Amino acid sequence: MRTVKRKALPLNARKQKSLKELCISYSREKRFWLAFFHSFKSQAYLARPRSLRDEMIKQNYRSPYGLQARHWKLALEEAAETWDKYWQATFVTIRSKIAHQKKLSEQERHYAYWLLKDYRQFIAMMQGKSPEAPFLLEKSSQKQVAALLRRLVKKHRGKVPSLKKMRSVRFDANCYESFEHKGCQYIKLMTLIPGKRITIPLYGKAAISGTITFVQSEEGVHIHLPQELKKKAMSNTTVEAVDFGYTEVMTDTQGIRYGTQFGKELTKTTELQSQKMQKRHKLYSTGKKKCNFSNIQKYNLGKKKQRASRERAKATLSKEINTAINQLIRTKQPFLLITEDLRHAFRHNKTKGENRRLSNWLRGELQDRIKFKALAEGFRHEQVNPAYGSQSCPICEFVDQKNRIADRFCCLHCGHEDQSDRIAALNYARRLDDPEITRYTPYSEVKTILLGRFHRRLEAEKFATVPGRTLETVLEVNPPSLSRHHVTARRGNPRKNWTVTQRAQQNEHV
Repeated sequence: MRTVKRKALPLNARKQKSLKELCISYSREKRFWLAFFHSFKSQAYLARPRSLRDEMIKQNYRSPYGLQARHWKLALEEAAETWDKYWQATFVTIRSKIAHQKKLSEQERHYAYWLLKDYRQFIAMMQGKSPEAPFLLEKSSQKQVAALLRRLVKKHRGKVPSLKKMRSVRFDANCYESFEHKGCQYIKLMTLIPGKRITIPLYGKAAISGTITFVQSEEGVHIHLPQELKKKAMSNTTVEAVDFGYTEVMTDTQGIRYGTQFGKELTKTTELQSQKMQKRHKLYSTGKKKCNFSNIQKYNLGKKKQRASRERAKATLSKEINTAINQLIRTKQPFLLITEDLRHAFRHNKTKGENRRLSNWLRGELQDRIKFKALAEGFRHEQVNPAYGSQSCPICEFVDQKNRIADRFCCLHCGHEDQSDRIAALNYARRLDDPEITRYTPYSEVKTILLGRFHRRLEAEKFATVPGRTLETVLEVNPPSLSRHHVTARRGNPRKNWTVTQRAQQNEHV
């Protein structure tokens, strides 16, 4: 399912006023139901909002904001959906935290997941109870797990849902009708007055059905239409892995780069926004000291052009992302696409300028577009743990931050060289079925696992080779008697090209 935006032709002042009043009344009704669902006692209705609606009808409920019956029912359902999405997003975070709790047994972890499965046991748990599990588990363990979950929910639940902007109204199929007249498509929307509808002309022509959303903003009036996606069947079995980057959108396992203008556009956009904000802050600080600050704020510190500039920049970057993904799909036609999990992609140990550019990396846009394309094109999308993806050698599994220098990778153990982004893509392809390195394995544990595998290779004397390199050349570059402390060869380091005799003499000297 995707949303299609249909823009409306300019409306007269009377229609705009009527639609604005409708938006305000609908938003106030939705706020009322959002506040109603704030208590845990009322949240038991989240899984069945229709039953709450039926109870309110029996009580002869009337909207205090002048909405017709169909509209207050839609506001109730939308508020319930908002709270449901809020809790489901919180449950995703909590499940990952439960997976990291090493002190929990398998039965206790199963009980924790069961508490998050349905709102009935979850609400009972949040009210201080420990619901009886449908499987064998001691009562004391149930209380401990319930207490742990309450602490996790309190820590990770975030801000409760709220409604700030009064600019949208939802309509079901009985609240509107569409028709064509003289080559133009129109839609009639229900208003606050029974029996009276507002006719809105639309740009373009397309089928309108299902529940739609009316949105009134500074850009104009839009109608958001749901559109069902028809899933395509993939005929091949190609598996591809990609690594997201900054200078380009992504790089695949063959080293092919997609969206090479992404980094240039992102740097240009962030630097321009930074310069504009510095000037605005300076003007704001100067204007506060003068008596004509209201004129400066009105004519020089407006947000209309600023918002439009940001939207244009975002559209440019989104286009580059979309073009890169389409190019990858046309070129590789993957049955399975493996990408990195971008939840922890942001790093604070960089310069101020790098952090500013990385913060605008549109990670959410990347993930959303790939998920959408996977649904539309019919391929699977899986995410893996990105830890040390571009620092570990896919040949010998030796991991070290010095393996990577900028965009180049050179293994300090076996000498394998390649693009760092391609190395990361190759490692992601291997981690899909890795039982030890899962998507939620902590960053520090990944390095321990990789180094453990590397050391077991050394103990078994299984020296890996790279394409075009024989076992003798590997031993010449890195003999087995040499300790890890002395294998610190880097690009430009003369020790990297030492002969076996020179290395043996150095080892004896040590």
